[in-house]
Amino acid sequence: MIKIILLVATLWIGAQISARAAPPGTETVAADLQFPEGTIFIGDNLYFVDYARSVVLRLAGGRTEVVWQQPGCGANGLLTVPDGLLVACFDSGRIVEIAMSGATLATIRQDDRGQPFAAPNDLAADRNGGVYFTASGSAATPGKVFHLGRDRVVREVASGIQFANGVGLSPDGRTLFVAETPTGKVLAVAIRADGSLGAPQDFIRLRDAVAAGRSGAAKPDSLRVDRHGNLFVALYEGGGVAIVSPAGRLLTVVDVPAAHHTNLAISPDEKWLYVTAVDDDPRSTYRGYIVRVVNPLAP
Repeated sequence: MIKIILLVATLWIGAQISARAAPPGTETVAADLQFPEGTIFIGDNLYFVDYARSVVLRLAGGRTEVVWQQPGCGANGLLTVPDGLLVACFDSGRIVEIAMSGATLATIRQDDRGQPFAAPNDLAADRNGGVYFTASGSAATPGKVFHLGRDRVVREVASGIQFANGVGLSPDGRTLFVAETPTGKVLAVAIRADGSLGAPQDFIRLRDAVAAGRSGAAKPDSLRVDRHGNLFVALYEGGGVAIVSPAGRLLTVVDVPAAHHTNLAISPDEKWLYVTAVDDDPRSTYRGYIVRVVNPLAP
C-alpha cells in the first residue's frame, strides 16, 4: 500500500489508465470504497480491508458487511489464522488478532527486542504455524520482514528492503517473495529450517519486464502465489496485475481499470482474480472498488 499526494498530473494519468479497455468478463463486485486492500478468501466469502476507514469487511451474497473497525489502525494486510484473522495496522504500527465475530483478541506492538513496527503492511502464513509480515518502514527506519512464531514471539528476519510491501511463499515453503515497491522489484529469499532468512535476491525487475508504453514505471504492491508457484503481483503503478512464472519470467499483464491496484485474491476455483482498484478523486482522497477479472491461467 502506497500513500501519495494528490496531484493534477496524477489525476490525468489515472484517467488514461482507467480508460484502457478491460478484459472481457470484467465486473465490479464492490463499490463505494475508499482504499481497499488485503483481499483474502475464507470459503466462498471475500474478506478485505478499507485502509482509509480502518475497517475489515466481508463480501457475501453481493453485500458488503463490516466485520471490525479500529480508528487509527490504517488496516492494510489481512490473513486468516486458526482463531480468526490477523490485521496489519499500517498507521498504528500494530498487528491485531480478531475473531471472526469481530472481537479483538490480541494486539502485538513490538518485536522480541522491544522495537516497534514501522508501518506493518502485508502478511503470509508459513507451513509451521507461523506468519511472515512486512513493515514498510519510514524515513528513519528501513523496510523489514518479521516472523511471528507459534510461540507468539516476533523476530526480525530481514532489513534494508525499500518500502517492503507484498509478501508470499512458494508452494514448497522454501522461498519467501517480497515486493520492493520503489525499485520495481520482487525479491526472493531462501527460508531456512528455523524460519530465518537468507540474503534477498532479485527475482524479477518488473519495472524492466513490464512492456513499455504503460503510464509510469511498474511498482509492485501486494502479491499472491498460486499452487503452481506463479506469482500474481498487483501493480500500484503499471496498469493491473503482472503474472510471473516460478522461474521469474513475466508471463502477461492483465489490464484492470483504475489508476492503482493494491492487492488481489485468487478465487477458490482459480477462475477469477479479485483486484482492489483505486482512482485518485479530486472530490476526496481516493475512490476505490473491487474488480473481478478472468484469471488467464485458470485450469
